[in-house]
Amino acid sequence: MIIYNPHNAQILQERIKQAEALLNHIPAKYCFITGSFLYKEKYEDIDVFVVTRSKKKMQKLDLKNSKVKITLIDFNDLYSLFYHSASKSCIAKNILPTKTLKVTISDYWHVVNEAIPIILNQKDKFHKDVRFLVLYTEYFKTGNVLDTLQLTQKINEFKNYEELLEYAKREIPLIITIKRKKSYIKRFFYSQAGFYKDMLDYKAQKFLYELTHLITKGINHG
Repeated sequence: MIIYNPHNAQILQERIKQAEALLNHIPAKYCFITGSFLYKEKYEDIDVFVVTRSKKKMQKLDLKNSKVKITLIDFNDLYSLFYHSASKSCIAKNILPTKTLKVTISDYWHVVNEAIPIILNQKDKFHKDVRFLVLYTEYFKTGNVLDTLQLTQKINEFKNYEELLEYAKREIPLIITIKRKKSYIKRFFYSQAGFYKDMLDYKAQKFLYELTHLITKGINHG
């Protein structure tokens, strides 16, 4: 058993043994547990991640614990920001495989595009799309990959979805205008703005249109 704990967060001792027992029941070399189960007395789920090519076999796995939530990770996804975050602070059966992180501004905008409509529809239910939005934003803003505990702490700073949207409107245009060349921004975001402009009756599309406007405005005044 391997404990990844780069920030020396206080892992509950009884959970270490429970995590080890649970991982030993999983027929995969690479698997790990992360999230609130390791650090908090009260938790909603036990987040188990399995790196595998045998997805059908894993999907049939029954660990007889209703709180266990298994997420399968393909070996091709080891370069992702999601994997680098989830595996950063965890308890693992073996030393986890690593690949160099590869994430682009295009990946980031895809996350933004997915997250904004869901945030506006579900309001203060902070779901995985919110986690992805904050994870990517903080990575491109600071260069740091937040682990699951840090990410939860960051999300808890937002009192409601309005604060989260203000955060997005403040940070995203600044990040993109700094990280990408003006030629790319003009080519990509002017076309995006045109797409959103035809659907301004929808709150999400209007918000995304305003984001693209702020981004292109930034390069014109930068």
